[in-house]
Amino acid sequence: MKILLIYVASLNLLDTAFTLYGLNNNYITESNPLMNTIYNTTPLLFLVLKVLLSILLLVILYHLDTKKKTSRTLGSFTVVAAIAYTYTCILHGYWIVELV
Repeated sequence: MKILLIYVASLNLLDTAFTLYGLNNNYITESNPLMNTIYNTTPLLFLVLKVLLSILLLVILYHLDTKKKTSRTLGSFTVVAAIAYTYTCILHGYWIVELV
């Protein structure tokens, strides 16, 4: 579980970099309506929120008790997030490589 949380936090940061690069150069558009609104308000707020999300994941990781069984809900959420972020990073990376 801990490795998966680190993986998701890392992918979130990679996705942030890809997204900011793609948005700043008009290669991609942000399809998440909430993040699109935040980005259009101020890209700095977008960056801060994405970094804070990764920090939050690392805080959760720090507070996980390895002696206790991790809840199925947290485990399921983390797996879904890992799959979604993997797909998103591959997609953003592909678009950027194709367009650059």
